[in-house]
Amino acid sequence: MIKKQIINSAKKIGIEKVGFTRDAVVALFPYYVNEQGGNISAYARSLDYHIIAEEKLNILAKELEKLGASETLVHVDKGMHDDRKAAYLAGLGFFGQNGMLICAEYGSYFFIGQIIHDLELEPDEPQEMDCLQCGRCERECPAKALRGGKVDAEKCVSAISQKRGGLTAEEMLLIKKGGLCWGCDVCQKVCPHNRGLQTTAMPEFLTDRIDALSLDDLKDLSNSEFKKKYGRYAFSWRGKNVLIRNLQILSSVAEENNEKE
Repeated sequence: MIKKQIINSAKKIGIEKVGFTRDAVVALFPYYVNEQGGNISAYARSLDYHIIAEEKLNILAKELEKLGASETLVHVDKGMHDDRKAAYLAGLGFFGQNGMLICAEYGSYFFIGQIIHDLELEPDEPQEMDCLQCGRCERECPAKALRGGKVDAEKCVSAISQKRGGLTAEEMLLIKKGGLCWGCDVCQKVCPHNRGLQTTAMPEFLTDRIDALSLDDLKDLSNSEFKKKYGRYAFSWRGKNVLIRNLQILSSVAEENNEKE
C-alpha cells in the first residue's frame, strides 16, 4: 500500500519510473531527445540533471516523511551511494557491455536518483534480462576503454574531455575523433537498445537547451560571467578553460580540413 502511494506521488511530480530496494526509493529521469549535430554530449545539453532530479526527489522525500520516514537522504550521482547498482537492485534495468544500466523504455538515456530512508518496504526484484552482447560498444569505442562490461575511466573520452590542464597527443587525437567539446556518446549511439526511443516527456530536459559551444561563446567571458551564463549546465563544473582547450583542439581539425581542400 505504501509503495503504491509513493509511486502515485512520484507520478504527480513527473517521475514515471520508480523502484524499491530495502532502504531506498530509486527513480529514473529520461533525457533522450532525437536531434542531430552539436558538440556537447546529450546528457549535458539541458539544465544540470543534478538540480532537476534533486528538486523532484526532495519533494518526494517529504511525502515519504508523511508516510512515516523519520529520516530521508536524497542522492543523485554524488558521494558514496552507487545509483546504478541501486537501480539494478530495484528492478529498473540491466547492465550493458558498456557498463551502463539499460531500461526497456529509456535505453541508457536516463539519470538515476534515490532517496535513502528508514521505512520498512518490500524490495523489488532485479530484472532477469541481459543486453544483446553484440559487442558494438566495445568495437566502436574510440579509446578502446570498454572490456567485458567494465570501463577504464582513464581511457574514456568523456573523462578525458573533463580533465584539467594539458592533454597528451593521443588524448587530443581522441577529442578530435569524437568531435565533442564535452563528453562522448559513442557507446550509447551504437547500442541497439537505444533504437527507436521516444523523446523524453520531462519538460525540464526540453527547455533552455544548448546543443553546441564555440570559442566565440567563451573566450571573452570572465569566470564569474561564465558561471552566471552556464553555471546551471553540467558541462560547466570544470570551468571555462577546459571547454576552451577542447574547442581549440576541435578548431584545429577544421583548419586542417581547410588546408587539405
